[in-house]
Amino acid sequence: MRQNPATVVVLFVRLPVPGRVKTRLAAGLGVEGACCLYQAMVADILCMLGSCGLPIHLLYDEGDDRAVPQAWRNAAARVQLQRGGDIGERMATACADCFAAGSDQAILIGSDIPGLDSETIQAARAALVTHDAALAPAVDGGYGLIALKRSRFRPEVFGNIPWSTGDVLRITMQRFADLGLSVGLLPELRDIDTLDDLRAYWQSPHPAAAHTNRTIIQLRGASGTGDHSSDGSFFREFP
Repeated sequence: MRQNPATVVVLFVRLPVPGRVKTRLAAGLGVEGACCLYQAMVADILCMLGSCGLPIHLLYDEGDDRAVPQAWRNAAARVQLQRGGDIGERMATACADCFAAGSDQAILIGSDIPGLDSETIQAARAALVTHDAALAPAVDGGYGLIALKRSRFRPEVFGNIPWSTGDVLRITMQRFADLGLSVGLLPELRDIDTLDDLRAYWQSPHPAAAHTNRTIIQLRGASGTGDHSSDGSFFREFP
């Protein structure tokens, strides 16, 4: 691997601490179950990125870096704390760091998208050949991937965005247009934040998301024992 690879993938993660990750899923899965599912989704993302052969910069949200699982460390070329205020500032800082280190392209992704596959990563790289940026819209009105290149990087695309709302993609696209930057749109992704997201994902699970799919099956089996699910009611209604 070159010291300053042309393309890097920046993976934003939360430390897998029960009660801190995927709190909206905990109502149906319990805090331990929600944490297990999150770790499975990260495992699938890391496996997928490993098949792409691109270096991974793993940025965790807060807390003691000793809580970063060893498997995550082994998969990443760099592990460090996210820097900045809101997620927009943290993404802008991550891009600036990659470009300052000599990389030409940065692909930023979330860690809770089991449908994100290597084809999407390659499509993002291809889009940067003819566009200034690439975006993979998310079902909830945000985006699950943003790819930028050093020669056209403008940190303003991350500023003053109403994060965690359904307007994120629309306003971001307008920001690119205002800056005179072209964007290649990739296929839509679904992140798993809520129980409704989980239900929708299980209607058509991604075949490559082996860890995620296996964990869902395990959680379903444990729902009657009280080991993971808060009361089992979620999986009684599960398709």
